[in-house]
Amino acid sequence: MDDEKICIIAIIAAVLLLAGLAGLSLYDDYKEKDKKDDNRTEVVQIMDGDEVTVDYIGRFLGAGSDQGPVFDTSIREVADDISIPKSQGFMPKPVYDDLAFTVGSGQMVKGFEEAVLGKKQGQTFTVTVPPDKGYGAAIPELIYNFNTTQILPLREVLSIDEFSRSYQGISAGDVRSFLHPFWGWEVAVLNSNALEVTIMHQPVYGKDYHPLPWNVTVKDISTERNTFTLQHQVYEISTRTKVPFPEMGKFDPSWANSAIVANSNNPPMEGFVTSMGGTITLDFNKEVAGKTLLFQITINSVKRVE
Repeated sequence: MDDEKICIIAIIAAVLLLAGLAGLSLYDDYKEKDKKDDNRTEVVQIMDGDEVTVDYIGRFLGAGSDQGPVFDTSIREVADDISIPKSQGFMPKPVYDDLAFTVGSGQMVKGFEEAVLGKKQGQTFTVTVPPDKGYGAAIPELIYNFNTTQILPLREVLSIDEFSRSYQGISAGDVRSFLHPFWGWEVAVLNSNALEVTIMHQPVYGKDYHPLPWNVTVKDISTERNTFTLQHQVYEISTRTKVPFPEMGKFDPSWANSAIVANSNNPPMEGFVTSMGGTITLDFNKEVAGKTLLFQITINSVKRVE
């Protein structure tokens, strides 16, 4: 073999060696990049400032620390499952999706945010949230109680201020009678002067009145005792029965005004109705107020914002 052929073979061998070394370097670079990618997508423990998405089921804590009814969820299957008890105020959503929030931003109640701290993507866990870390205490002034059997006066003597508060927009000196703004029966004005107004309620015996979501029947009228009796048909009250707050301004204006003041000068929306032991209770607090909550949370994703 002459020198020229030997030189060509040597050059080819050198090129192949360099190509092999380059290939090994590229493979090492790829492996290192892949390792870095693995590190970048590794699940981290959640901390303040992380953007997370979660699915959740929110329940009230039941008797004996059991799971109570569901009041909210991000999972359609839970919402649609009629075998899973729902709370009075549970409202189906038009769209179900996981919940996104920034940890520590105050978007969620304190107990919920604290629960996700230190957790990782893919974890499912349950946390109990007391009222002070949930939606706060209930406001007592937003709860109204009355008897299922009400005995009311037929004839009343009201001061001018009392009459004006109870029957807003009605001038006693200008009318002989008017319809009760809440009940709808006739009210006769017997006498009025600069200090007081005397009125006579004129409900119809045996008639059902329906200013509330259930019927109220006039069961007795006694001019001798100056009373009439109303019987609330409590069997018509269900777990879904609610009363709009504006109606309470007609039912008991004085109480309604005090409730607005206690609610930071904001009128509440509607009250949940319960009936037990001869008493009807209207609760205009938010359903979650004053309740211990039980959340089942699944961490779907975690994004750390540098």
